[in-house]
Amino acid sequence: MKKAILALSISALALSLGGVAAASPVSSTASDVKPATVTVTFELATGEKAPITKQDSPVLRLGIGSTYKMEGSNWMILYGSDVVELHGNKAKMIGYGTAQVAAYKSNGDKLGVYTFKVER
Repeated sequence: MKKAILALSISALALSLGGVAAASPVSSTASDVKPATVTVTFELATGEKAPITKQDSPVLRLGIGSTYKMEGSNWMILYGSDVVELHGNKAKMIGYGTAQVAAYKSNGDKLGVYTFKVER
């Protein structure tokens, strides 16, 4: 009887120690964190006139998670869904690389294509 209780106590102790070890938090620190360098260009569709606002921009200092406001009524990611994600008329930077987003007018005609280059 004592051996059975001792074996049960040792098993319970091993399980509780294993649970504590697995629950301990892992700490990590990032050193020298800098914002991403984002280059945004806009190429008009054939036959379209440039909007009043300037579309091309110089290199922007945006971090991952920042947004860029786009012209148009509808947007579709052509490629680079791991680089940007769309939230209405804003493209949110979510990773590094190149992405293209097509912009459309309210009547469905193509307005142009945004190109986002997000670099470290």
